[in-house]
Amino acid sequence: MTPGPNEKSASGPFGAFAKLFRRGGSSRPDQASAPLPEGGHPTSIGKYAITGELGRGGMGIVYAARDRDLDRLVALKFISAAAGTSGDDSRARFLREARAAASVNHPNIAQIYEIGEHRGEPFLAMELLEGESLADRLNDGPLTVKDTIPIGLGILDALSALHARGVIHRDLKPSNVFLTKHGVKLLDFGLARPIPQVDRTHVTNLTQTGMLVGTPRYIAPEQVTGEAIDERCDLFATGAILFEMLAGRPAFTGNNLIEILHATIHDQPPALTGSPAVAAVDRVIRHALSKRPKDRPQTADAMAEELRGVRAAAHDETPRLARTLMRIVVLPFRILRPDPETDFLAFSLPDAIATSLTEFHSLIVRSTSTASKFASDAPDLKALATAADVERVVMGTLLRSGEQLRVTVQLVEAPGGTLITSHAVTSSLGDLFRLQDELARRIVDALAIPLHGQPSTPDAPQDARAYSLYLQANALGGDIRRLSEAIKLYEECVEIDPTFAPAWAQLGRGYRVAGKFLEGQGDDSDQRAEAALRRALELNPRLSIAHKYYAGLEADSGRSLAALSRLLDEANRHANDPELFAGLVHACRYCGLYEQSIAAHMEAKRLDPKCTTSIHGTLMMNGQMEAALATGQFEELEPGEEVSRVIALGSLGRNDEALARLRAIKRDNQIPVFHVYADFIGAWLEKRPADMVRIRAKMAGLKVLDDPEAMFQEGFMLCDAGDPATGLDLIARGNAKGYFAPERLVQSPVFDRVRGTPEFRKVLDDAEAGRAQAFVVFRQRRGEQLLGRELVSAA
Repeated sequence: MTPGPNEKSASGPFGAFAKLFRRGGSSRPDQASAPLPEGGHPTSIGKYAITGELGRGGMGIVYAARDRDLDRLVALKFISAAAGTSGDDSRARFLREARAAASVNHPNIAQIYEIGEHRGEPFLAMELLEGESLADRLNDGPLTVKDTIPIGLGILDALSALHARGVIHRDLKPSNVFLTKHGVKLLDFGLARPIPQVDRTHVTNLTQTGMLVGTPRYIAPEQVTGEAIDERCDLFATGAILFEMLAGRPAFTGNNLIEILHATIHDQPPALTGSPAVAAVDRVIRHALSKRPKDRPQTADAMAEELRGVRAAAHDETPRLARTLMRIVVLPFRILRPDPETDFLAFSLPDAIATSLTEFHSLIVRSTSTASKFASDAPDLKALATAADVERVVMGTLLRSGEQLRVTVQLVEAPGGTLITSHAVTSSLGDLFRLQDELARRIVDALAIPLHGQPSTPDAPQDARAYSLYLQANALGGDIRRLSEAIKLYEECVEIDPTFAPAWAQLGRGYRVAGKFLEGQGDDSDQRAEAALRRALELNPRLSIAHKYYAGLEADSGRSLAALSRLLDEANRHANDPELFAGLVHACRYCGLYEQSIAAHMEAKRLDPKCTTSIHGTLMMNGQMEAALATGQFEELEPGEEVSRVIALGSLGRNDEALARLRAIKRDNQIPVFHVYADFIGAWLEKRPADMVRIRAKMAGLKVLDDPEAMFQEGFMLCDAGDPATGLDLIARGNAKGYFAPERLVQSPVFDRVRGTPEFRKVLDDAEAGRAQAFVVFRQRRGEQLLGRELVSAA
């Protein structure tokens, strides 16, 4: 392993050789190198006339020479006697490198002409390259997609040839990628090893315990932890190199070796944006940088195919440089002197600042729920950086003095904790919005990165009291037990200030969630929710949260195609908002577009690895119950989603686990509807269809029963429990309300007993027709371009 976490240039004699040829220098070794001192070095080695020294390194020395027999220029690489832990080990490594390189004849691999020996020391005679290393090229700044893709394809073509011969490189890095006028040449096989010829689940560990082999920033997690490796570690390194080419910075950073290796195991580099082509390459990079080898492309050819797909889609695009999306979290502020009238600002003011920051398209802003987990007087920034996956943290303190409020905010780097800026702002309690806006602007100024977008000043409240009510309501609205209180505050807010769009949007969300899950909210909750959301969009047609909430209402109320259209239109306008893609996971599933739903999930995760989506629901509807349970996406969702875990367990026959989970739901949740629904699920697990129908009748009047996804799920369970007539009727009603699941109907054995009936045939035909219509909408609204892939037609 090469020491030094910041190593970007060459290591070893191949690397020293590569460093010689920089742009603008001579390509002839007898011109590029000073003559050897008389008597200092051999002037001739066998048939080779030494013309100069190309470089020295810890592993040895490289000479420029002329092959007198064939009259061609070559490079001679000798191993140093001081290299390695012993002469035998160094010699073995040198010969291993030689054999690995010489075994492959490929235009993207530096050619070995001969393995020789001089005075008992082995040497390699290899082609003399003209050009520069990728490391040197990156010293001039990042590359465009147009320049990056051919280099990536050259690396992958070389790896394909190596892997086909059973060899893993294990030390890919920019200094081992040489750029010539004829294309890429892969160098330095000093760490190459044979690929174990066994099943991948039993790959032999090729490193000794306690040894780290490879170069920090480019080695795969399994190389850090000493686990079994195979050729997929080279694909991880290729992903890291591609990221560095586009971003102009390493994928995994840190102030020391430990921090870099920690980032390699736990962190993801920030998403890249700038154009559709940049985003498309970034998707290839994310795939290659998956922490688990099984989640990466399985071969170099497969990864190359992904890159070629990007090139085909971006052939006519104007070259643009990528930019990284900075990830930031605003932590709850610390109250210096408790005050019942203003303590709510500890959470609501940071939330308002975070909302303002989301309008800048170069930022990924962590949610309030994520931030609240790290509320403390002295947050652990290292733990925060890993758990929240952020590079910047905003912290602050609040102090009230009479009618004045003094707020001090600090912007710090994570995980190191370096203070970037600190500001103190004093404002009257009657001007909280100006305070929030001023703090947001100062944070933006201190970030010192290109920020695309504008803060949400069009939504400035017209009344200070109204804004205070809005902040108080936000502090309550995330807890369904206090949602009714929040709704009253939002109502009071918009009564005082009817032009404040965000309050209307939150009020619409409150009406919808309360009507769906809480008793006594009235039959008109959907109408009230829609009216509030429409008012928000009349005031600000580009208010992202209003569109997200509106799409959820549309999907629930039988307008899944409208929800799909709305979210696609918004994502085309604001393609860096992970929450829009999280919404698309939901809408695409309602429309039966499972492949599209999964792709939307991947895009949300590309932009924000901590973004929570309902992907578990999509996987369940696609029959992938084990995969759904493995997602870990059941937390932090709308009320009732936790029962999805129970349904997945029951579908796998794990009834004891499912029943235990049900008991936990009833114990931990005091909302009556959850208790009743838990009883319904319990009756399904015990195959008591009559009790299921009776229990469902108890929930009559609740909007949750009108959700078409709930209709399908309950119909599915009734069919499974032995009441197909009632079950198919519910599924048909779900179809009529825009929930299309033809794949589930075709694939699940639950429906085997009714496949020949007219009722089932009608349900299936309607579902297939609805999904086909949704696919047309998806394609017309540029869904494929947004998600960076051609997706399978639903026709």
